[in-house]
Amino acid sequence: NKCNVGYAFINMTDPAQIIPLHQAFHGKKWEKFNSEKVASLAYARIQGRTSLIAHFQNSSLMNEDKRCRPILFQTEGPNAGDMICF
Repeated sequence: NKCNVGYAFINMTDPAQIIPLHQAFHGKKWEKFNSEKVASLAYARIQGRTSLIAHFQNSSLMNEDKRCRPILFQTEGPNAGDMICF
């Protein structure tokens, strides 16, 4: 059905930002979409940017339509927020 499954893996580099992120998103609905799902934040089994990249590079998701593949963003410097080739 080409709908996303609703996962986001956010590599937090500053532990102090976990609480504000949780307060902003946990339990909130995505009103833009016709869905009853609410955001739920939890620690991931795989930790760290390098480990996440290695995991998804070897994932069957990389064989899916480009729109369904994981994406990666620059997090520091003047290009922060720009998408990086996975």
